[in-house]
Amino acid sequence: MRKVEVWRMKPEPRKVAAVGEELFDEYVRRRKELLKNDLGTNWFGRMMAALFKNDGKGVTSPFSVVDVTGATRTITAKCTQIVTVINTTSNYDCGSYIGVGTGTTPPTKTDYKLVNEVARHPASATFTDGSVTFTVSATFTLASDVNVTEVGLYWKEGYSGYIWLLDRTLLDAPVLFPANTPMTVAYIFAI
Repeated sequence: MRKVEVWRMKPEPRKVAAVGEELFDEYVRRRKELLKNDLGTNWFGRMMAALFKNDGKGVTSPFSVVDVTGATRTITAKCTQIVTVINTTSNYDCGSYIGVGTGTTPPTKTDYKLVNEVARHPASATFTDGSVTFTVSATFTLASDVNVTEVGLYWKEGYSGYIWLLDRTLLDAPVLFPANTPMTVAYIFAI
């Protein structure tokens, strides 16, 4: 379960668009209410945020977990030749990216790119202990005004440099990304 948000960052951050928000928020509310004994752990949230974070070539994403013995351990997510995995060494650029575009064709399960991508940036990922969500986001500052109608979440595999589309979302209405104004696109996932 996920929702997508678009934020204008200046002069004050404010949400300017959301897709799937009502259903997502209801899902999270009901999950907290009805599934009190079925929540993802903090360790799972930390792991997902570390895996989706794109820190660039050779950068690692350490996070702490409590193992089955009760000991606190530091785990490091790094890129490898095949995929991002835990506790392995490599110096490849891999991780998630977010793209924005102006396409209006409805999404399908076989989409492999945005219809008309205008920008793609490495994404960061965050998780707050105790939360039931983690967020993958990227901030864009475009050189000219663009009415963004579609956003996409991509994964880049480090060794080959292959990039593939994980999700393509069509916004309910175009969102103006004004020239030289930071805009953030966020995917929020429930765990």
